Amino acid sequence: MRNRWFMLFGGLGLVAGIVLFLFTGSLAAVYLAFMGIVLILAGLLVGPRYRAELSEPPEGYVFTGERFVDPTSRRTVDVWQHPASGQRAYVLAKDAGEPERGS
Repeated sequence: MRNRWFMLFGGLGLVAGIVLFLFTGSLAAVYLAFMGIVLILAGLLVGPRYRAELSEPPEGYVFTGERFVDPTSRRTVDVWQHPASGQRAYVLAKDAGEPERGS
């Protein structure tokens, strides 16, 4: 969702900057177009914080005990972590009880 706002306002700034530059030739229009490009790039580079798309945790991951409700899908998500790398995986919870695999 956040990426869409970056892209929308970046596109508006870019178009407005180009139109203003064509009519006025001012440096402020160039700055506006530049800031539009920066926002578009930010929208392309900034990814979501987590993805709760996994139905099973990856091999070698252990359950952290963390569980929360994803605000976008309203589904319960379990947090799993790889002990060696610290990388986290967000897995859709199967039930309200304890997960099937764990430490």
